[in-house]
Amino acid sequence: MNAVTDRPLAGIAWAALAVLTASMLLALPKWAGGDISPFQFTLLRYLTGLATIAPFYFRAKAGLPEYDTKGRGRHTFKLHALRAALAVIRITCLFYAVTHMPFANAQAITLTNGVFMIVFAVLLLHERARPATLVACAVCFAGGVIAAEPKWQVQGFLSSGAIAALVGAAIWGIESTVIKYTVVRDETVRILFTVNLIAAGLIAIPGIIAWTPLSWTQWIMLLFIGPLAIMTQVFNVKAFRLADANLLAPVRYSSVVFALLIGWFIFGEWPTVWGGMGIMLILVSGLALTLNVSGYPRRPV
Repeated sequence: MNAVTDRPLAGIAWAALAVLTASMLLALPKWAGGDISPFQFTLLRYLTGLATIAPFYFRAKAGLPEYDTKGRGRHTFKLHALRAALAVIRITCLFYAVTHMPFANAQAITLTNGVFMIVFAVLLLHERARPATLVACAVCFAGGVIAAEPKWQVQGFLSSGAIAALVGAAIWGIESTVIKYTVVRDETVRILFTVNLIAAGLIAIPGIIAWTPLSWTQWIMLLFIGPLAIMTQVFNVKAFRLADANLLAPVRYSSVVFALLIGWFIFGEWPTVWGGMGIMLILVSGLALTLNVSGYPRRPV
């Protein structure tokens, strides 16, 4: 089992790299263009991810600690399966969001996942939240709605892309807790292989049904989705093993900076006044949440 160490600066550096590669990953489906289904994008993501990690897994398999199929090992495997199911839903929603709304806005909305983490902790785990925390949650969520640039009427208030981004953020809130629990209980290469294998199986049928032919340019671009995803996961695992989650959480807000730059240089997009206001609300309230909330899981000794 990989040891957990205290190297916060190294952890922050790995987390920043994870944010960068994740932003590049989300940009590829939007860049590829066309009427490609998000199910097809997700299938390609997990198939290419599985192809990327498989050689490393089989090379390291003989040296891995024996995987217990009972007790703790069985429980960990179930959590890997849960994470794979959540990841399939989240990735599909995010791929849909970035192809149906401005890139930076979609990225900003996904950062409301911290709000959902706290809400789930209060409702499901009966944890307590300070009044200031609840206010920050409300402001952050309001920022997500404003960043969605809604139509200010009852019918069609939020676009389908914005709704998908919010659903992805909610799923991400649950998945983050599962990730933090499993990364210190299993080997990195086995985690990645298992999650990608299960996820590829889960999305196979919807992806095949929704499949449309791709041009050579689209194939070349989209084949990078898997490697970028694996890099992001490896960087995140390294970050979580080197630093506490509450220290790493603020780093993820740098994704807005990367998203703004990508949206500007690649897609010629720039947020409107409303979108900019929403992004700023998410950044300020989200940072306040991550810097002051103490409800993250404690690191194992």
